[in-house]
Amino acid sequence: MIKIGFVIANPLSEGLGFSLRPRMLIKYLSLHEDIEIHVYTPFSEVRNEFKNVHFHKMKTLYNFSGLEKITYRASRIMIKRKFFANNLMYRSFTLNKIVKGLAQSLTEQLKKNPVDLLQAEQDIVAAAAVLSKKLCNIPVIADIHDLWADEEVLVGRIESESHAFKAINNISKIALLESDAILVGNPLIKSILQSRFSLGSSKIVISPNGGELLEVGLPKQRKRRVVYAGNLESYEYIDLFVQAASYIMKEDKSIEISIFGKGPDEKRLRNMAKKQGLPTSIFKGFIQRSRLIPILMESSVGVVPTKKEYATPMKPFEYFSAGLPIVSIKGMWWTEVMERYHAGLSSAFEPKEFAEAISALINSADLNQYARGAIEVVKKEYNWYNITENLISVYKKLIL
Repeated sequence: MIKIGFVIANPLSEGLGFSLRPRMLIKYLSLHEDIEIHVYTPFSEVRNEFKNVHFHKMKTLYNFSGLEKITYRASRIMIKRKFFANNLMYRSFTLNKIVKGLAQSLTEQLKKNPVDLLQAEQDIVAAAAVLSKKLCNIPVIADIHDLWADEEVLVGRIESESHAFKAINNISKIALLESDAILVGNPLIKSILQSRFSLGSSKIVISPNGGELLEVGLPKQRKRRVVYAGNLESYEYIDLFVQAASYIMKEDKSIEISIFGKGPDEKRLRNMAKKQGLPTSIFKGFIQRSRLIPILMESSVGVVPTKKEYATPMKPFEYFSAGLPIVSIKGMWWTEVMERYHAGLSSAFEPKEFAEAISALINSADLNQYARGAIEVVKKEYNWYNITENLISVYKKLIL
């Protein structure tokens, strides 16, 4: 029995954001009989759907009289505000204090509940894990979902080469240089990290996101619905979809536009929709994944409007799992996957062309064939069971 520890600093929610990846990895690793999972988290998690998974609560800066989720949400709100991000949350002092606090609590838990290997989700947690590694003598894998500092610049919260940018990169540097292996979602982000931090190629393993093998049957009649489901952040480029939606609804009022999710870009997007003459009812708010999947299954098109090339998005694979074909931007690596399986259509990053691709797909006589291609993406290649099988071979190389 191999004992794998997961260190997370976010709740294992049912959203489509960054917490879904560790949730799925834990769920599908636990299906392997020779794997026992231990999760070290600041939150009181009770997940009865997982077997061979043990949760251990860490004491951190979030712990104030059992109100850890409230203080967590407060910290997330401050991070999203430019003033607090630059003057408090992304100061070296603050980040180092969080890392040291996590490391101290993690070390205490590891002494009580030891594991053979630690996998730390995202940079700040990985930086804490490598500090614990020195005391507990266990290998650490850093699971890097994105380019943290670059993303904060992209959404306009910090400036490139600012003190905040350098403070974040210093944390990333500790996590990447001191870990024993690094997981990234695609070859481009691997190349960027190699160049920026002078890392060896063999240390970085590509471990993409995927979808679940759901019992999906093609619906007898699909709703003429086009869906975006995910975070409402500027790096998702949802404004492209909003602009495209105005073209679509002028041409065909039978098509329903649905935007599921929440985030700091919501107010701007609502104002944009209003100026485009779109009803604000297109914004459906956040919805639990368990309720969202049936909606995706009966819809006609899912959109992935981002042009962030190094991204490792979750949503195309969630769409594919539900048998939902997509419209995505040309040149993205997940678009190439979609094209290989004939699971949708691609478009240039231009509102009218994006609208035309959506209309072409939703009106296509081959829509069910595209839906079958979407299911094949997950069935043949990008599913969580395959991804975790590949991870186990990485774990064994580090342990044995």
